[in-house]
Amino acid sequence: MGEPGLARLPTQQQILLRLDGARRQAEQASIALESGDHAGLESALCAAIDQALKAVTAALYGFNSLLPNPLPASRVTRRNLRDRFVAVQARSAVLELLDRESRPQEGWLWWLDRKEASSAFASLIRPPVDAKMPPALWRDPLDPAHGVEMLRPDRYVQQAVEQVERLVEEIGRLAGPDIAAYREAARRQPGRLI
Repeated sequence: MGEPGLARLPTQQQILLRLDGARRQAEQASIALESGDHAGLESALCAAIDQALKAVTAALYGFNSLLPNPLPASRVTRRNLRDRFVAVQARSAVLELLDRESRPQEGWLWWLDRKEASSAFASLIRPPVDAKMPPALWRDPLDPAHGVEMLRPDRYVQQAVEQVERLVEEIGRLAGPDIAAYREAARRQPGRLI
């Protein structure tokens, strides 16, 4: 993973830890799939997805930390950060990127988040009809009408981790210009001191 953009975020260490954990769990998913261990596969998939999404959250928190008067960790959401940018009439390429990747039923990040949210209530994997075939990964475990992912479960999660790596790198790359734009827009606001 190239790290120039990521190095700009104060949460770089936490992001790298989460990505490393996600990669390890993706490897465990491959091992479990090959050995036919469906419980191990389910566990590794849940852990990999959770760790990957936590890397995104850590990147968002790092982005927040660069803002003047950053929000406390408990309040860091895309919506709250967007409200801060809207308040000073500035746009954020970071938030636009996250919105694009999280577009309902279209963005890959939205589907990943659906799997994580649904995994507490339903299995991520659909057992194979033919015992010789590998299990499939539900797109949305709580809504089977959406079908299954095209990739094998272990390959899907490996690809998801790679996508998250690229996403957090891009967040780091875009953070600097966004923060500069925010500060400049805030300076132009009447009665604001930044």
